[in-house]
Amino acid sequence: MSEAPTTPITEKEPSSAISAQQQQVRTETANGSSSSSLTSTTKVYPPATAKYEEVVQSSDLFWEKLKEFHDSFRTKFVIPTVGGKALDLHLLFVEVTSRGGLEKVIRDRKWKEVIVVFNFPTTITSASFVLRKYYSSLLYHFEQAYYFHKEVFSIPVLESSEVQLGCSIMGSIDGKFDHGYLVSVNLGSDELKGVLYHAPTYVSQSFSDMPTRRNRKRSRLALRDPSRPKSNRSGYNFFFAEHYARLKPLYYGQERAISKKIGFLWNNLTEAEKQVYQEKGMQDKERYRTEMLEYKSSGNLTQQ
Repeated sequence: MSEAPTTPITEKEPSSAISAQQQQVRTETANGSSSSSLTSTTKVYPPATAKYEEVVQSSDLFWEKLKEFHDSFRTKFVIPTVGGKALDLHLLFVEVTSRGGLEKVIRDRKWKEVIVVFNFPTTITSASFVLRKYYSSLLYHFEQAYYFHKEVFSIPVLESSEVQLGCSIMGSIDGKFDHGYLVSVNLGSDELKGVLYHAPTYVSQSFSDMPTRRNRKRSRLALRDPSRPKSNRSGYNFFFAEHYARLKPLYYGQERAISKKIGFLWNNLTEAEKQVYQEKGMQDKERYRTEMLEYKSSGNLTQQ
C-alpha cells in the first residue's frame, strides 16, 4: 500500500514510543510469594494536526505526523525490519485501525487477518507477536491520538486471557549469575525487568562416594608389581611432556587448552622434526621390550 521513507534509520529493534510509561516493581517475601506495584506518570498527547482519514490516505502525511509525534516525546524513532525488509508501518496502522484499533484486534483475535496482508516469508513463524510488539511500541499512542482522538496518555488494556500463568512470553537475558538470570520481557508496550531463578539440582549420593575413572585407574596401579618395567612412550608422548612443562605455567589449570595447543604444535611440525621424537619413541619401545624380557625371565611376572 505504501513505502517507508528513506530518511529514518532502519534497525532490528525499535525504541519504545513513550519512555517511562509505566514501571512495575516486584518484591518477594520470605515464603516465596511475590507482590507487584505499578506506578505511572500522567502524560498528555500532543494534539492531532491532521484528520485520521487524511493520514490513512496519504503515506507521506502519515510518516510526517508519526515522526512529529515521536519527536514531541523526544524518543528515538527507527523503522524495524521484518524478514529482511523495512516494516510498512503505514500499512500496519491502516490494517489495525480499520479493525477497531489494537485492543479490539487483540480481543477479537484478528492478527491473522492483518498478517495475510504483509505476505511475510514462511520462515517467520511469530509474525503476530512481531507485529503486535512493533505496533504497541511505535503506533499504539499515535492511534490513541489520531484515531480515537484521546488527549490523556493511555496504557494498552490486555484481555485477561492474553496473559495467564504458564503462558509464553518473549524476552532477553541481560545477565547471568550462579542460580539464575537477569531478564527483560516485553508485555504489550511495557518492558519489564526481573530475575529468573533456577534451583540447583542436588545429587543424593555424595560425589566422594562415586567411583571415578581416575580413582579406578589408581586402584589398579596400586595392585601392580612395583618392579614391573614402565610402559614405553610414543614419539608424541615425548613431544607432549617436553611442551607441557613449558606451557603449564602459562595456562595454569587449563588442561584442555594445553592439550589443544600441544596438538596444534605437533600437527605443524615437519616430518624431519617429528622424526626426532619418533626415534625417541622407538628407543623407548626397545627399552621396554628388553626390560620385559628380563622381568619375565626372573620369574617376577604375576597375573595382573
